[in-house]
Amino acid sequence: MSNFIKVTFNILLGIAFFMASMSAGAVENDFSAKQKQDINQMIRAYILEHPEILPEAIQILQNRSRKAKLEQNHIGLYEDGYSYVSGNIEGDVTLIEFFDYNCGYCKRALSTIEKLKADDGNLRVIYKEFPILEESSITAAKAAMAAINQGKYEELHIALLSNSGKLTEDRIFEIAREVGLDEKILAKDMTNPLLDRNIQINRRLAQALEINGTPGFIIGEAIVPGALPYEELAKLIEKARQQAAAKAN
Repeated sequence: MSNFIKVTFNILLGIAFFMASMSAGAVENDFSAKQKQDINQMIRAYILEHPEILPEAIQILQNRSRKAKLEQNHIGLYEDGYSYVSGNIEGDVTLIEFFDYNCGYCKRALSTIEKLKADDGNLRVIYKEFPILEESSITAAKAAMAAINQGKYEELHIALLSNSGKLTEDRIFEIAREVGLDEKILAKDMTNPLLDRNIQINRRLAQALEINGTPGFIIGEAIVPGALPYEELAKLIEKARQQAAAKAN
């Protein structure tokens, strides 16, 4: 039995004992030590006889833990003040992507995200630079964030992810020139220490949400590690939309 299951098992025992105590009217917790021991033994015996409840209980605990983490990091995810927002900025569903410009799977996901935006007029997309693969990933992330000052983030973002070769500093600036950025202004803006701060914030946020690779997506209450095909992401978006509508009612 794994440590997680052992912890879950103990939690189940504790919760079940509490519920048994309340149902017995023991508001003042006046069970004797022997009675408590007997109740715990009965609960334990039941769980051992019906171990199939453990996976369901574990799933419930995992869902609650994930939801709590998302709520605790809501501002960092949705209102950090620096992440670029694409699609419908007033959209009813938000897709958040943690990515690295050197990530092959992120490059493949580019067309999927672009198609989702084109097909869903109510989808908002928030990009979280998460450079973890190469030193040039950091340079590319800074270039993209700095490009916001020239109104060219999205053009550079798409061009960097569309690049098939290895990203180098020279290649990053070459791509920047190709999409119409002023190279000198970009280079100066990239020295802003806030960009390093933003990257560190994104890394801490990813760690808190247990996003350890790229791409990583957040859609509603779902945290999705790795790239998914268009159809799967579209289903998660629709599910998030339905959940939001249910809450509103």
